[in-house]
Amino acid sequence: MKSYFTFFLLLFIASCNKENNAPSNTPSNQVFPNEVGNHWAYKYNDGSNSERYIFVDIVGTGTLPDGQSATIWTSTLQNATNQKYLLDSSFVVIDEQKAVFYGVPCLTCTTQMPEEKRRYIFPLQVNNKWFTDKFFGDTTKVLNESSLTVPAGTFENTFQLSKTVGYVVNSFTKDTIWLTPNIGMTKFYQNEYSLGPLPGNGIWELSSYKLK
Repeated sequence: MKSYFTFFLLLFIASCNKENNAPSNTPSNQVFPNEVGNHWAYKYNDGSNSERYIFVDIVGTGTLPDGQSATIWTSTLQNATNQKYLLDSSFVVIDEQKAVFYGVPCLTCTTQMPEEKRRYIFPLQVNNKWFTDKFFGDTTKVLNESSLTVPAGTFENTFQLSKTVGYVVNSFTKDTIWLTPNIGMTKFYQNEYSLGPLPGNGIWELSSYKLK
């Protein structure tokens, strides 16, 4: 009888340890809601005193030169006088293993793929990192998982990532990204230079969102 009790006790402990150590990760299509019509608004701070926002919208679909279907994401800056400026557009491919953000394909090219701007490998796990084949290095790393408070609220199980690209001729990337499952990017510190600071440099904090 004692041996049976010991066996079930050990089985219970192992079961508890397995449950406690289970990652809270989710597939990329849950980290990045990817439906046309999705909208995120970020309070934007670049060190100036004016109140500004950056809006990220999924505006349509397209096809990459290699035949992949993609959604089209845009980032728009609204200044203090409510004027809007397009900052960036991306063709985005998302499945259960990854999310890849590409530049807009060349209209006069037939086979050349656009530059890969960002890649996220899922499921997210602290200390995981991955690379692209850029000559001066392009590394993304999952730094930690914790709660995050931004104007839109407090979000649990949020992953903080870093993305770095090596320095060359006053050009580099040292970004920090916070991703929350089922919500997407909840905070972003953009620190990018290409012969000078790029538009959008500063802190983006999620203010509101509308998902399909």
